[in-house]
Amino acid sequence: MSSRWKAYLDPVALRFVGLFIVLVVGLSWLVQTSWIDRNLIGPYTAWLAGIATLLINLLGVDAESFGTVIRESAFAVDIKRGCDGVVASILLVSACLAYPLSWRNRLVGTLLGYALIFVLNMIRIVSLFLIGLEGSAGLFDFFHTYVSQFVVIAITMVFWVFWAGRQPAVVRG
Repeated sequence: MSSRWKAYLDPVALRFVGLFIVLVVGLSWLVQTSWIDRNLIGPYTAWLAGIATLLINLLGVDAESFGTVIRESAFAVDIKRGCDGVVASILLVSACLAYPLSWRNRLVGTLLGYALIFVLNMIRIVSLFLIGLEGSAGLFDFFHTYVSQFVVIAITMVFWVFWAGRQPAVVRG
């Protein structure tokens, strides 16, 4: 077997990939349960809407939030599943937990990555609201559907690759 294939069959790498997939599937299933949705995701999303509304108001727009809805007299958005940063968080948490590091380093990576996701998601929510407020439904739909979620996930994964590449791996044979 060539050394190129041996790199793909490295037990540590295979363990990481397998555990990553199991964690992504398991956490994705978990956040779909009605109890988690009702008691964690729903209140979290309403909290995000409240913070985004505060930021929008600091930019001079008179907006208010009700639960997961942010509105101004001419425009409103409802932050739904997929727009709350949970998917990016699941990917990040799964990657951090699956990577062979000390538990302390895994926790640090998860917390730093979550802080990044939070900031990116706030920028996403506020900018989408402002785009929608300007009245361009086509531009809003384009950025909402194709750009903003991709950017949050892509930057999160770049963060993880950068962060993990600088950590002393704990390799177990």
